[in-house]
Amino acid sequence: MKREDAQLIRRCLKGDQRSYERLLEKYRAPVFSICMRMVRNRDDAEDLAQDVFIKIFNILDRYNPSFPFSSWLYRITSNLCIDFLRKNKRTVYSLDKPVDGEDGEMSRQLPSGEIGPEREMELKEDMVTLENAIKQLPEHYRMIVLLRHQGHLSYDEISETLGIPLGTVKARIHRARKLIVDFFRDSREDDRSI
Repeated sequence: MKREDAQLIRRCLKGDQRSYERLLEKYRAPVFSICMRMVRNRDDAEDLAQDVFIKIFNILDRYNPSFPFSSWLYRITSNLCIDFLRKNKRTVYSLDKPVDGEDGEMSRQLPSGEIGPEREMELKEDMVTLENAIKQLPEHYRMIVLLRHQGHLSYDEISETLGIPLGTVKARIHRARKLIVDFFRDSREDDRSI
């Protein structure tokens, strides 16, 4: 565990308001980011991130300092997001699928960023494809990918955070990466057939 986190937590447990604020400031962005990528709705993600910190501060005395604070925090974040998704099953809509309009079917019009060099456009398209691929992953794969690549957790930390065996973490990351690669390949084939 980082020394700074240990000191902040000790002070929080003694009621130091500044330490609460510092801990919140330090982890607000990564927690919100994970929530946003899991639930894909800004309002819901903000509510969930707030719920995470309310829960954390209410049970901070149960935290075991022999483990990294970030792992404990991300585990709680993961559990709250998955609970939310289970309670609020949503239909996923394809951005490529036409929508019904008054004059028949029409394609979705999405705002694009500033037009730049061709390579920049390709990178942007790849990022959109990657985000779509991640959104399509089953929840248990999506959470592991986000913890690994967004939260920068090691396989061991993910195993500890989610409470699953290390071999399961490795298998799920491998499977998730294969699904993302397949999504990219299918996307490229769809582009060529147009």
